Order: sequence, then structure tokens, then C-alpha cells
Amino acid sequence: MARILVVEHNKEIASYLTSTLKNEGHNVMHTDSSLDAWRVSGQLEFDVMVIDIVMPGMDGFVLAQKALQVNPYLHVIFITGFAGVAMDTYNSPEYAPQPMTTTPFHLKDINARVRYMMGDLTALPNASEERYGNSENIVYANFQKRSTQSS
Repeated sequence: MARILVVEHNKEIASYLTSTLKNEGHNVMHTDSSLDAWRVSGQLEFDVMVIDIVMPGMDGFVLAQKALQVNPYLHVIFITGFAGVAMDTYNSPEYAPQPMTTTPFHLKDINARVRYMMGDLTALPNASEERYGNSENIVYANFQKRSTQSS
């Protein structure tokens, strides 16, 4: 299973993510600070970082860039309560890594996303090479309430 660092300052969301990922059998560590996450990522090796975009101090984009410089094979999942942030790549800072997909997924699907990132190509229904097969290792998650209408 994957070694995952969850970087989230909201205790409820961090607790949900940590327990959901641990229940799947992953080795999960949590920090509520981008600076602490940066330090830890320089000392320990992770397969996946789940990073809140809006963090006090260093934002999630800067943290991801720093972590990817140390470990270019690291998979990054950005999470945000602001769906517009995930979808607005036009106004994203120039230093923000580009997303692998512009369609945010819901956090209840986090385990499937991690399994896919770790090589289980059957983990995501309807995943095509065109949409997920590029060399980027960045995706966005959305933890707002899922819409009941289909798009």
C-alpha cells in the first residue's frame, strides 16, 4: 500500500482523510502545517501527498513544488473546499503545478484515486489514456457536498 502524507489544517477533514486512507491499509501521516509537511517530506519518502490548497503560511501549491523537487515521482492530490479554485487554472498562480484532470473528484473517492495513482488502472471507472495517461501527477479533489444532479 501507499505511504501518504495528509496536509490539512481542518481537523474534521484531516480526521476523515486519515481514517479513510488507513482503513484501506495505507501508511498515513498527518500534519496541519505546510512548513511541517515540507520538513517531513525532506526526511521521509512518500508516494502520495494530499494537500489542502489554502493553508496558513505556505500555500499548497508552493508546498507541492518544493516536495516535487525533492521527489519528482511523488503523486500530489490537491484538496479544496472551493471548487472554483480547482477549476480556475487560468487564474491559478504561475507556480502552481498543472492538474492531471480538470474534473475535481469527491473525497469519498479518495481511495480509488490513490489506488489508480499507485498503478491499479481499474480503480477509476471510465478512466481513459487521453484523460489520465499524461505525465502529470497532480489531481484536484473537492470536499464540498456532491451534487445530486448528473452533469
